[in-house]
Amino acid sequence: MPAFPSDLTNTLTDLVDALLARTDAPGLGLSVFTADSILLERGFGRRDRESYLPVTPATIFGVASITKSLTALTTLRLRARGLVDLGDPVTRYLDFGSLWRDGPAATLAHFLSHTSGLPATPTMTWLRHASQLEDPVTAGPALAEAKLTLAPGAIGMPPADGHLGLDAVDAAAAAMEDGAALDRLAALAAEVGSFEGMAGWLGRNARPLAAPGELYSYSNDAFCLVGGILEGVAGAPFAALAEREVLGPLGMRRSRFDLEGVLADADHATLYARDATGAVRRSPAWETTGVMQGGGMLKSTLQDLRAYVRHLLAGGPAVAEMTRPRADSAPGAAYGLGLSVVRDYHGLTIVKHGGSLKGVSSAIGFVPELGVGVVVLCNLAGVPAEQLLVDVVNACAGLPLGGSPYAPEPGVAADHAAAEHADLIGEYLSGEPYGRLRLLADADGGLRVVAGWPEAELPAFLAGPDEVAVTYPDGRRSAVRFLRDEAGKVWSAQAGRVMLRL
Repeated sequence: MPAFPSDLTNTLTDLVDALLARTDAPGLGLSVFTADSILLERGFGRRDRESYLPVTPATIFGVASITKSLTALTTLRLRARGLVDLGDPVTRYLDFGSLWRDGPAATLAHFLSHTSGLPATPTMTWLRHASQLEDPVTAGPALAEAKLTLAPGAIGMPPADGHLGLDAVDAAAAAMEDGAALDRLAALAAEVGSFEGMAGWLGRNARPLAAPGELYSYSNDAFCLVGGILEGVAGAPFAALAEREVLGPLGMRRSRFDLEGVLADADHATLYARDATGAVRRSPAWETTGVMQGGGMLKSTLQDLRAYVRHLLAGGPAVAEMTRPRADSAPGAAYGLGLSVVRDYHGLTIVKHGGSLKGVSSAIGFVPELGVGVVVLCNLAGVPAEQLLVDVVNACAGLPLGGSPYAPEPGVAADHAAAEHADLIGEYLSGEPYGRLRLLADADGGLRVVAGWPEAELPAFLAGPDEVAVTYPDGRRSAVRFLRDEAGKVWSAQAGRVMLRL
C-alpha cells in the first residue's frame, strides 16, 4: 500500500474550505479511509445554518443516486439465494405490454447497467412535484419544471417527429394554468405510482432507443422497477430487503428510506436550495418519489457509507459483478451494475457513483490500487461532489489538484473544425425536463451549449469527431457525444442520458 503525503489532512481540509467558499454550500461531510484506518472524517460548515448546528460523521443526509449501487448489491444478494438471475427478462416479473415487440426484452442486468434501451421519461418529475408544493423556495420552480413535461411533444421519446422546438415547449408550459396543470400532474403521478402502473405506462408510451445491451442511457425508471421486481420475488418491501441483505449486515444502523424517521432524528441535515437570484436559502421539503426508492431515496451518514464503501473495497464475487464494465458511459469511463468505473486515470481505477436531488450532492468511490475509499455528502444540490472525490484521489496519489479523468484541451481537435460540427448544431430533448440541450455556433466558429433547466449557457469546443467538451465555471469539463444512425444522420446527443434531436 502506498504511503500517503504527510500533509494530506491539511490539503483535504483546504480543498473543502475552498469548495464551501466558492459554492456557498451550508454543510458538507467528507470521509477518507483505508480498510483499517480513517485518514480524515469530519463535517464542514453547518447541517442547519440558521440554528448553527454542525455536520457530524453521524449526520443523516440524502444520498440520491448512490442508492443505485445498493439496489444492485441487494439484487446480487437475492441472486445468491436463487430468487432472481441477472439474465432474467424483466417481462417475467412485470407487464410492459408491447414495449419490446420488435425483439427480446431487457434483462435485470440491462436495467442495472442503464443499457435497457429505455428512454428518459418524466415519471420522477410527476412523482416528486407534490412534495414541493409548500416549500418556500422550490414550490414555484418545481411546478414550472413539471409543466414542461405536459407541453405537446415534450416527452422526448422516439419517434422524434412531431416534437416541438424547445422555445415552443417553454412557451406552452408557461401558458398553462396552474390548477389544470396540478390536476393533470396528480393524475399522471397516480398512473405511474405503482410498479405495475409504471411498467404499463412505459408499455403504452415509450419506444426503446435501441435494443437491450446496445446503448447506455441513464434510466431512473429501470432502477425503480428493479425494486419492484425484488419486492415481488422476495415478498417484502424493497426498503426491508435492502435492510435485511445489506444495511443490517454492514452495521449501517442510521441508514434508512423512510423520511419520517430521518426528520425525527436529532442529527439530520436541513436542505437548502438556490432561489431565482442564486442565493442559498433554507428549503426544508425533502423530495419524495413514492415507488422510486431503488433509484435514489436512501438517506445515510459518513460513518455508515464508510462501512459500505469498505465492503466494496474488500471485493468479492458480487463487487466483481458490479464493477465489470457493461457499457461505455463517457470517454474513459464505463458503467457496471450500479457503479461507474473510470479506467486508467494516471494508472489508477476509480470506482464511484454520484447523486443529486434537491438539497443533495453526494459521491462515494474507491481506488483499488491505493486501497482508499471516499464519501462526500452535502445539503445543497449543484455542488461538484464527484470532482471533490477525484481531488481527494489526486491528493492521496500525489497528483496535481484539479486534475480530472476527462480533460481535453481546446485546439487538439482542430482538424475536426466547423465543417465537421455543422450537422451537430441543433436542439436535443429527453423526457426529463432537465434533460435538454442546445448546441450553438458563433459567427467565429466557437461553440456554446445551453443545457438543463433552468438553462445554463456554457462554452464548449469540439474535442473529437462527434464529441463536444463543455466547460463549467470552475474549470471542470464534461463530454457530449452525438450519435448517428446507419445513414450517418445525427439522431441524438448523449450526456448521461440520450436526448433526441428535434
